[in-house]
Amino acid sequence: MPGGKGNITGADGKQFSKEYQPQQKWTEKKALKVANDLIKWLKAEDENLFYEDFLYIENDYYSELIAYLSNKFTSFLKLIEKAKYIQEIKLKKFGVFDKLNASMTKFTLINNHGWKDKSETDITTKGESLNKTPEIRVNTIEEKKQIDEWLGSL
Repeated sequence: MPGGKGNITGADGKQFSKEYQPQQKWTEKKALKVANDLIKWLKAEDENLFYEDFLYIENDYYSELIAYLSNKFTSFLKLIEKAKYIQEIKLKKFGVFDKLNASMTKFTLINNHGWKDKSETDITTKGESLNKTPEIRVNTIEEKKQIDEWLGSL
């Protein structure tokens, strides 16, 4: 029984070639319709917050589809980025207005939207801060002239 690479003959049916290719399931037009429907859904109601609900729960799209279409169509990628930004805005808005759990909102923004806590560290050694700008002590007028000339050449 012919089959597999090298065992297929012309009598077995059409072989894939440059001229004979299967029809593409996802065209740019179909992809843009999905992305635009997603954006409409996000804007429709306050509860429509997580775009994954629309894609995976409501429409049964598989998780790799978004990455595939984003790589294939730049226009689709731009709309998905817009959907993510709408989600981020809604999270900020509802978090500030205390409509969502603050801890979970922060968790989601940090893990899905690249937010991070701002922290500053002041390193000290023997009571002296290492973060401060160092002082330049000049002992002679000649040293001061040399430093001024050097700074002027920068």
